Amino acid sequence: MVDVAGGGSVGIAIETTPGVFIAPVKYAAVMSESLQEVRTDSYRVPIVGRAVASGKTPGRQHVAGDITMEALPEVMAYFMVASRMGSNIIKTGVGPFVYTATNSSVVHLKAAKRSLCISVNRAGVGFAYLGCQVVQTRFSFGDGGVPMVTYSIIGQKQTNDYTPGAVTLPTELPFSVDECAISIAGVSPRGDIDAESTEFILNDNGEPKFNLTGEDRADYVRYGEFIGECNYEIDFENKADYAIWVARTAQEIILDCQKSVNQKLNLEFHGAMYDTFEVGLSGIGDQVRAAAAARAVHNVAAGFATTMVITTQETITL
Repeated sequence: MVDVAGGGSVGIAIETTPGVFIAPVKYAAVMSESLQEVRTDSYRVPIVGRAVASGKTPGRQHVAGDITMEALPEVMAYFMVASRMGSNIIKTGVGPFVYTATNSSVVHLKAAKRSLCISVNRAGVGFAYLGCQVVQTRFSFGDGGVPMVTYSIIGQKQTNDYTPGAVTLPTELPFSVDECAISIAGVSPRGDIDAESTEFILNDNGEPKFNLTGEDRADYVRYGEFIGECNYEIDFENKADYAIWVARTAQEIILDCQKSVNQKLNLEFHGAMYDTFEVGLSGIGDQVRAAAAARAVHNVAAGFATTMVITTQETITL
């Protein structure tokens, strides 16, 4: 009998050697995943007296896809380690543990220092994706205002090393909407921001890098320009935010989620400037709202543009 998606699971582990399988040490509470092996094979089409391809020549391969899950710090810490920001991650505390990372200039490396092995159980069939790194992180709010996170992944290759077994689910519970707040320019909480339209995006513009190494898999994931974005809708009542856009003023934007002293998530754009600020009249009976899109810029005082802090009882050896 064909299984349904609810019978699957996603497990992760930080690789000891990049591109070499390691069994899962943590399982994520995922909503969906789309990891796939991507190939760039070429069809042979020489002119040999027939109008059809003569065969196929193996090309390059890499892994790409997204994982959407509940924003649970005990799992998010692993993905942060395997991101560009994770190259300068600092771990403090003795339980809870606090993981702090920034996008400072020293972390603008061509590749992350660490990678994940992501094991997926689909209908009882195991897939292992090796050399996986996070190239984009997107925070949003799902049904009922529950924070969700989507990781865009690029990796080296897929193997059949994983055999699905018993799964230990995360012990943390999701943040509820009353445990999350957004502050802008020191005003906290901003009670006029719509939850469903709000998203924070950290995009490192990564892509697989192929060198002549005698293998068809990606050698590593190359990072490009970092772009941090924050998009949301505001109850439009005055021109205060509009004036910030007109003046091209940078301001601090913070997403803060706290369930307990052992479970926290803090994401800070130290300097953010509005790209767009749009307001209009849509129809009778509609609420007048403004759609704002801001982009993170380097903050001289802080020394970087963004900071992410994760607090959890999960301990990871860095």
